Formats: sequence, C-alpha cells, structure tokens
Amino acid sequence: MALFLCALAPLAAVGAHGASRARPRAFELRRGVPLVLWAGLVVVLGVKGAHALDAPWIAEKAHRVAAVTSDLRHLLPLRGDGPGPTVQVMDVTEGGIHALFELGLREPTRFLYDFHFFHDEGDPRIRALRAEFARALETGQPAAIVVFRDTWNRPGYDRLSDFPQVRRLLEDSYRLAVEGDGYRIYAKRSRS
Repeated sequence: MALFLCALAPLAAVGAHGASRARPRAFELRRGVPLVLWAGLVVVLGVKGAHALDAPWIAEKAHRVAAVTSDLRHLLPLRGDGPGPTVQVMDVTEGGIHALFELGLREPTRFLYDFHFFHDEGDPRIRALRAEFARALETGQPAAIVVFRDTWNRPGYDRLSDFPQVRRLLEDSYRLAVEGDGYRIYAKRSRS
C-alpha cells in the first residue's frame, strides 16, 4: 500500500497540466494538504510495517525452517554436485518449501501445497488431484515426505487418515524419522 501511495504522490504534488503561476496562493495551499496527508500516511505505514517485522510468528517460522532444514540435512545423503534426492512437503505456509529451497532440493510432484486435497473431497476434480498426487508419490519415490501439522482447512496429522492412498504409502514404504515441532519427516525405508 505504501508503494502504491508513493506512485500517486506526484499526482498530488503537480496538477494534471503542471503548475500555473496564474493560480491564487490559496489554491496552492489547498493542493499541498493532500501531499502532507500522503506523507503522514507513508510515515505511519512505514512505522507499522517495521513493527510488523518483529512479529513473533516470523521468528517462530524462521526457527521451524531452520529445524526442518537441519533435520533433512542430517537425514538425507545430500551432494553438492547433482540434483540430490527429492522431498515432498505437505504444507501450506509453515516453511516446507523454504527448507527445500535452502537445501537445493526439489519435489517429485507438481504440488507445492496440500490444502486443496482436503476440501470438497467428493468432487471429481479433487479426487483426480488426489489420485494424481498419490501416483506421483509412488512413481517419484521421494527420499522423504515432510508433513506439517498446521494447514488451512484440516489442521492436524489425522487429515492423512482421510487420504488412504498416501496413508498406505507412508505405512508401507516410509518410517517416521523425525517428530519435530509442528512437522513430521517420514524417511523412505531401505529395500534391504
């Protein structure tokens, strides 16, 4: 909003046809009022924005991203010379994608978030998305699946009990390797 107001500032300072010397001084003072109000609003928004950067949730999210990054780094064989293993996150905005970015990892599916799997579950489009996701997990065989507890419409880990294809995949091919603060990391079981 502050950037939008900054873009509008020249319109408040200069009229559509530029400054005219024929205008009375009272008109010039009236035109300065919006500019002063604009400047005050920018200052207030700037102070509020700077204060928002100190919000506790930002530090909590940064801590969670660091924890997931550290757990994945210790769990997976990461190499600097190649693409490395794939990791699927089931997340909305808790930091899963950020952690993958930090490690240079990619997902085996096209799905960045999981909230769309857990609403209108009877809708054929949602069922098709769920089936595609489950197939992509089975064929992509990610080294790990990170499930975050908090999500928009179905918080909690038990949302997976209503997604039988993924639940079975986790039970059959993965083990719970990390129980973190607000996330779980399931590691692929070795075939031996």
